[in-house]
Amino acid sequence: MQIRTYIIAILLFAFLIICSLPVICDEAASAPASAAVEVKEPAKAPEEAKPAPAAEVAPAKPSALSAPDTATVTNTSEQQPRIVAISDITPDTNIFRRTPKIDGVVDDGEWDVYYSYSADGIEITTYANWDTDNLYFAAKSDKPVDFLALLDANCDGWYNGEDNYEFRVVRASEGPSKMIVNRYDSRNARTPTASAVTAEEASLVEMKSSTKDGVMSIEMRIPANLVRNFKIRDGRRLAVLLTARTGSDEAAWIASGSPGDTKELTLVGKKFASLQPLELGFDLRDSRIARGDELVAKFHLTNTGAEALDVRSYVIAGEGKAGGYLSSQKVRLEGLPSRKHLSKEIRSVIPQDMPLGSWALGAEVNTADSKLGGALVSFEVVEPFELSLRVPTDVVKSTVKDVTVGVVITNNTRGRVRGEAMVTMPEGWEIWKDEPKRGFSAPSKGFTSVLFKVKPPLGASGRIPVKMGVALGGKTLEISGDFVMANQ
Repeated sequence: MQIRTYIIAILLFAFLIICSLPVICDEAASAPASAAVEVKEPAKAPEEAKPAPAAEVAPAKPSALSAPDTATVTNTSEQQPRIVAISDITPDTNIFRRTPKIDGVVDDGEWDVYYSYSADGIEITTYANWDTDNLYFAAKSDKPVDFLALLDANCDGWYNGEDNYEFRVVRASEGPSKMIVNRYDSRNARTPTASAVTAEEASLVEMKSSTKDGVMSIEMRIPANLVRNFKIRDGRRLAVLLTARTGSDEAAWIASGSPGDTKELTLVGKKFASLQPLELGFDLRDSRIARGDELVAKFHLTNTGAEALDVRSYVIAGEGKAGGYLSSQKVRLEGLPSRKHLSKEIRSVIPQDMPLGSWALGAEVNTADSKLGGALVSFEVVEPFELSLRVPTDVVKSTVKDVTVGVVITNNTRGRVRGEAMVTMPEGWEIWKDEPKRGFSAPSKGFTSVLFKVKPPLGASGRIPVKMGVALGGKTLEISGDFVMANQ
């Protein structure tokens, strides 16, 4: 009888402990379905008579469209954030192409949310983006935090190969936060333990942080060339974990700080979110657009259902920071009939002062009082012309009769261009046929090479500087470099 009483007491105690565990509530799971892209309405057009279907309203001011919403995890308990399970964090696993400014301040319309977390007196949002050459991660918190980013670049398992990196931003007792970059290399080590990268490798990673009005921001840029043979492109899969902590021990990371909890992500250049049976699409004439050229896009919306949809308007505009550079349009409708497809073209000249990098064009479809769907498409702003130097990469013997050097001119504009290339060599070098200048023609969205044969003076050795000047489009561009000559 005493044993039975003892067992019953143990079971009762265990039941009370289990019932006292905090409840993790995922607001996203219980929220009603809605369009994921939000549009801030452009300036209201003047009142006019009831418009005919698809009547176009005068272009509104560029509106700030937000990227698709991501789940916000809310913990109502008073326990530490470390009790949150990794399954309770719901990130947006489609990472959008956009180039944020790394200045230590997370501004509105500059980043795309990865996930948000709110519990235990702390609110934190993490962010993730990419462009042609970089990955971008960030965090914004109302409390001072450490920030951890784990990257499995090939998405092939954490302890597999040499593509696994840890980026740890740690608060300092005095002064700004410091960043530590480690690599887990299972290919060239007996055990896959963290080892610090070289100082040269660490210098490739850019990190800035700041605290303003009680809000801490941490931003980092990770170049693709940090990871061997890592090519960033649309559709690429990789595995990432982003987390933060207010404490200092390894168990204090929100949800998890374990490499085994990385999430598989996909890099994307388009995002769509809509309520069925509405389907959306976005096409670009060019995804890379030179300053001064025209962005041309076409937005599509289709009612695939058997009944008409109460579509009253749609807006196309620069999303986020792009809203300050691009024109916008708002189109009014009197509903979208069953099986009906509509498309709308928008054109906007890329200003000369628009920063280089990846930007977003957005669209949103609305009823009279709610959102039906939204879309984002990424485009890249580039210079009209780009130069790359062609010089020998191997050591050149000083006994050679001549050396070939040159320049590659890339024309990013939509028209053929003509120009002139000129080479400058050190004193004593001779240019074949004594022709230091040569004309060229570069096709639209193409490139051409201009080569020169140069003869070295007797005994030339060491680093040989080469300078190329290219005159085109009313401007002169220059590029310099060198190659090595040796007696042996």
